[in-house]
Amino acid sequence: MANDGDPLIEVTGVSKLFGMTQGTTDRLLGREPNPVRAVDDVDLTINEGDIMGIAGESGCGKTTLGKLLVRLHEPTHGTIKFDGKDISDLSKDEESEFRQRVQMIFQDPFESLNPRMTVFQSVMEPLKINDMGDSHQDRRDRVTEVLEDVGLAPAEPYLDEFPKELSGGERQRVAIARALVVNPDFVVCDEPVSMLDVSIRAGVLNLMKDLQDEYGLTYLFISHDLSLIGYMCDRTTIMYLGDVVEQGPTTDVVQDPKHPYTEALFDAVPEIDPEAERHRANVTGEVPNPRNPPSGCRFHPRCSDIIPPEDWSGSQEAFRRASQFKRRIVTGDLDVEEALADATGDPVDAVLGRGLALDLPEEHSLPGEKAGAHSVDPSALELPSDAERTLRSAAEKLADGDHDGSRAELDDEFVSICEREHPDMREAGTRITACHLHETEEADPVVAPGASD
Repeated sequence: MANDGDPLIEVTGVSKLFGMTQGTTDRLLGREPNPVRAVDDVDLTINEGDIMGIAGESGCGKTTLGKLLVRLHEPTHGTIKFDGKDISDLSKDEESEFRQRVQMIFQDPFESLNPRMTVFQSVMEPLKINDMGDSHQDRRDRVTEVLEDVGLAPAEPYLDEFPKELSGGERQRVAIARALVVNPDFVVCDEPVSMLDVSIRAGVLNLMKDLQDEYGLTYLFISHDLSLIGYMCDRTTIMYLGDVVEQGPTTDVVQDPKHPYTEALFDAVPEIDPEAERHRANVTGEVPNPRNPPSGCRFHPRCSDIIPPEDWSGSQEAFRRASQFKRRIVTGDLDVEEALADATGDPVDAVLGRGLALDLPEEHSLPGEKAGAHSVDPSALELPSDAERTLRSAAEKLADGDHDGSRAELDDEFVSICEREHPDMREAGTRITACHLHETEEADPVVAPGASD
């Protein structure tokens, strides 16, 4: 269960940008650096004794955030406090204490262990670095003790083994022992069992739970494996494109997600029961480039619940597709030539049908939508007449090769609050979430017309 202890980790407004330097070509062309926003303005609190999970798709910033917490990266902006102290402003003695109290278990034990060092040398090294143990024998005794704690008992046969002589599970247990040998308070676990055979993952995870009680640990678990997060973690943070989009008790986040991305993430988890009815996520497109993230809510280009403006009189689904049509024209992602090549009738209808179509699971497609042809009949949408005229005019200009005119036609059209404003975190039941669908204390609830509860 979640712990009500004092805050151990306090993250406030933390961002990490990579690629801040200006290359030679950029300097010659007068271009400003275009960094990757790996972590962007994150707030997070982890209490003593908690097991906090961080989940999200690959590239969402999970591992970068974990490395920021152990000072393997320095934040570009913001502050990180450990036990009340800003970790970027530590004295030499305080930094030495921090390095002992905070440890990290990496994803790949094949890479994280030095192949030229024995098990004893690998596990003993943190003791040596932190000047712990009065003698070689004291350190050997401590290494033996912790190896047996992680399930490598009796420890003596393992001490002189090299990593290549161990199984994957044994290697990861050695990596866990190396992190615990200095008796830390906080351990960041980055995909700690993803490289292990399925048959031994449960044993390692149960071991880590037992070690939390024995060593009084606070954990941060980073994983894309949502079943692991659900099994291990008291609280869960969901990240998307460097943003935190939802936080709360793990059970509530899993069973009643409040952010559309969280819902899509858990919808994608395979069902164990082959007879269970499968509900596939109603999302479209790929994760955008982190160098050029979308404005507003970063998930809005893929979101099924994008909020229409107040004066929109059509359906929410119609607005979603009109917004997508505009985005494809602005970004140049609409293949007009292919649409015209496939046309059997009016070229404007062909371009409009291609632009309004979404690559969705069949259960979310519209009547008459041709999945294979990537086309939709506009009459299947509840489009207001003025909106359809605007879309047809833009499609006509596209069909005539006037891309600039088409973009100009759509200026200031089909604009959502989701695109215009980045949502602050706000309360939603037992969770906090960054989504305009949920009200704030300062504002009335915002509900998308036709959106599901």
